[in-house]
Amino acid sequence: MDKTILVLTDFSENSWTAIRYAANLAKRFNWTVELLHTYTIPIKDSVHAKMENIFLTPQKEEAEGMLKDWQTRIDDEFPDLSCKTVSLLGNLEKTVLNLLQEKEYRFIVMGAKGKGMIQKAVLGSNTFALIKKSPIGVLAVPITFQKFRLQNIGLLSNFKASEYDLLDSFILRVPEKFNLSLLHVTQKYISPKREDIEDWKQKLSTQFSFNKIDYVEKNAVNRLDYNMPIPRCIDYMVEIEAIDLLLVSYSPKSFFKSIFSRNLTKAIYRNLTVPTFFKRNLY
Repeated sequence: MDKTILVLTDFSENSWTAIRYAANLAKRFNWTVELLHTYTIPIKDSVHAKMENIFLTPQKEEAEGMLKDWQTRIDDEFPDLSCKTVSLLGNLEKTVLNLLQEKEYRFIVMGAKGKGMIQKAVLGSNTFALIKKSPIGVLAVPITFQKFRLQNIGLLSNFKASEYDLLDSFILRVPEKFNLSLLHVTQKYISPKREDIEDWKQKLSTQFSFNKIDYVEKNAVNRLDYNMPIPRCIDYMVEIEAIDLLLVSYSPKSFFKSIFSRNLTKAIYRNLTVPTFFKRNLY
């Protein structure tokens, strides 16, 4: 596996936040950063295909000029960071998936507006598509991110086999032990049996090595007098457990399907309070 983090940028401030997170992560493990910007040309009709160079040249020059400015910005804040910039013509999703066939990146890092601010830029419209298709997942960083920490990791858990794959993928990429908190959302105040919880913790501890492993739950409620939907439950547990990074296994058939519905953009970007690693369910 290559020791390179692929960071996607549309030159917005939320993508700069993603760069800062990726830079800190890279410095932690002596990795490199590759900053990617994709651009397209405003040509839909093949009749005008001969005009491609008219549009392509200025767009390419503009992209490379902005990447040069951002390289300077990165060098100023992270002088010891190994970073290169790349501008490619094409759709962001397809371009990234093609790159993943050529190179084994550690992470794909993207920016997110975070809680209360809907992301309408290019990155926001492509995030879920990459979450669904990226074989290595996507690490989304909210614009509210400030201080880099990687000690307390939260796993959104429903005691499923897919969580093994998620943990295995993350641990394979991060060569460092951490504290793991299993975050479970209950409904109708029905908690899992204590022996089932302890059995799950034991299975994970046997398979992987953690500094410690804890379990916390929060009940989802949807009443007129009290409303605690699943995203708010997650926020609550993330806060009380002081989670530095959240792990989420994406599956359209999962217990957490409501998070990944057609309102996914709103569900993720309005409730993303900490950096979150999403990976599709392989099962």
